[in-house]
Amino acid sequence: MARFQVYRLKSEPILAIDLQSNILSDLPSRVMVPLYQVGDISWSISRLNPRFLINGELYVMATQRMAALPVSEIGETVADLTNHADAITAATDFLFQGF
Repeated sequence: MARFQVYRLKSEPILAIDLQSNILSDLPSRVMVPLYQVGDISWSISRLNPRFLINGELYVMATQRMAALPVSEIGETVADLTNHADAITAATDFLFQGF
């Protein structure tokens, strides 16, 4: 598992971004944030819910729905969002600190 990688979850038909530091890769869980296709979410706040193009589809990061998931629930790698690290980090900062 690697930070800012997008994975397909095994238990649900959604994608999720790994937010957890790579230095903690030995833990049995990862902090993940789900991604929803733009048409599947009725609202978003641009700073809290950045959008990313993945395999030709536009997804919204549902930062407020992040959770720790067992590594066993995390499936295949779908995309690498490392080049969007600043937007992802800004969204989590906004959630926890309000700025």
